[in-house]
Amino acid sequence: MKNKIILTTLAPKTHRTSEENLGILYLKSSLDDKGYNVTVIDGWLNELTVDEVYERIIKEEDILYVGISSYMSNTEPTIKLINMLKLHDKDIKIICGGFGPTFYPNDYLNANADIVARGEGEETLVELADALSKNESIENIENISYKKEGNIHHNPSKKLLDNLDELPFPSREMIPVLKKKKSTVNMVTSRGCSGNCEFCSVISFFRLSKGKVWRTRSIKNIVDEIEELYDKGITYIKMVDDSFIDGTRDEKWANDFANEIEKRDIKVKLRGQIRADKVTDNILYDLKRAGFFSFACGIENGSPTALKRMNKAATLEDNERALELFKKYNYLVQMGFILFDRDTTIKELEDNYFFLNKYDFTVTKGIFSEMYSAEGTKLNSRLRSDGTLLESNFVDNNNKYTINNEDVRKIYSALKRWHKAHSEIYDMTVDPLNAPKAISDREMEYFYQEVMKLKKQDLLFFREVLDIVKTDKTMLDSYVEEKLRNDENFYNNINQKVLKLYKTSGLEYHASKNPFI
Repeated sequence: MKNKIILTTLAPKTHRTSEENLGILYLKSSLDDKGYNVTVIDGWLNELTVDEVYERIIKEEDILYVGISSYMSNTEPTIKLINMLKLHDKDIKIICGGFGPTFYPNDYLNANADIVARGEGEETLVELADALSKNESIENIENISYKKEGNIHHNPSKKLLDNLDELPFPSREMIPVLKKKKSTVNMVTSRGCSGNCEFCSVISFFRLSKGKVWRTRSIKNIVDEIEELYDKGITYIKMVDDSFIDGTRDEKWANDFANEIEKRDIKVKLRGQIRADKVTDNILYDLKRAGFFSFACGIENGSPTALKRMNKAATLEDNERALELFKKYNYLVQMGFILFDRDTTIKELEDNYFFLNKYDFTVTKGIFSEMYSAEGTKLNSRLRSDGTLLESNFVDNNNKYTINNEDVRKIYSALKRWHKAHSEIYDMTVDPLNAPKAISDREMEYFYQEVMKLKKQDLLFFREVLDIVKTDKTMLDSYVEEKLRNDENFYNNINQKVLKLYKTSGLEYHASKNPFI
């Protein structure tokens, strides 16, 4: 009986350095528990080409199925791998899962995948393995889509697993690679989000299934995994929850969590994500005790009208209070920010200029940012229904729209051109902070200082662009040209300093130029 399963994910085209794929490591553990022989080939973390992943797969014998984790930025190499495998062996079973296949099941099936596993996959992948290994029908397995006699069938969705403590800890076979790269180990302590932001595909992903939109692991279960990692020599951990404080987690929970960490004398550095409307003084105090030093926070905008349009739970006052508390407890804050959407106004851009200056200690990825219209989001549905969505295909998975205000469009073009000219410097400088890397506080501070220099230059440019559009917008293009020439030495100097920091910190930067600019 075939019991060999290959789980893989392919390197995306991205400006970020590689991270481990926690999803396929959870799948491996669930399949391991049922006695299957599972090999993980993480193409991104190990920096493998599609051809190299293909060669590793075809060396294996008695393969029950190949499972491929796919998402927006690695759709193209996924399709390439599927076709290469089918040319090698037309009978090989290929299952695709992840965000891409969940939102585009028909397209993946039409691209020669045999089965699409929609939503969370731990139970589904085991059920498929059981059925395929016994040559039984898959027609009653929930959460899957497949072709039968040329027709596509979408089985009903499965109820989301309520008790996450039932899941085995993810496989940790990638730790040697992570240590070599000085990358953090990823952990997830909850799934889902109780927010309702209209641009967020995470919410849509979980709401395609039945069950609670947010679920948590117990404190004991979480700290057991942290302790297990700590015993393996891991001291830098990135919590990849959509918001570390959500649902039933409150000030008491944060205090209990910190107490459990301290009771076991675990000394780790933690980085996570948190919603601004969930931030309180006591929570940040206790999470600092637990080991958190950095948070990503989806502030998104400094204008109340834009926040309302985005359907953000956090108000401008929530955002400002959260940022002041982050500063009080000396957290490194990576601020999620969306400067442009379809209905952005000049007044909102002015609001954001002053907001970004007021909270200039935050880390951002350059001044330019725009709202993406991903499949499955409320934004995408709204734009599609009113006929303003510029559709893309499932490989690009990046629908677009036209900004309504003509003056805003001019500022958008100027800032985008500015950002594009410097994007590689932005991305390389900020990556050790955003990823983050397992480097000393002093080394992290050096990178932070260079990020602040870049941000200051961005804000100067932003102010000048706003003023030119107010006074003589015909001068804008020539101004941008002149500014790019005059500031070339400034960016070259930053680049040289950052390259030196990479060398002294023992880091390497392997990433593509930002494909979204």
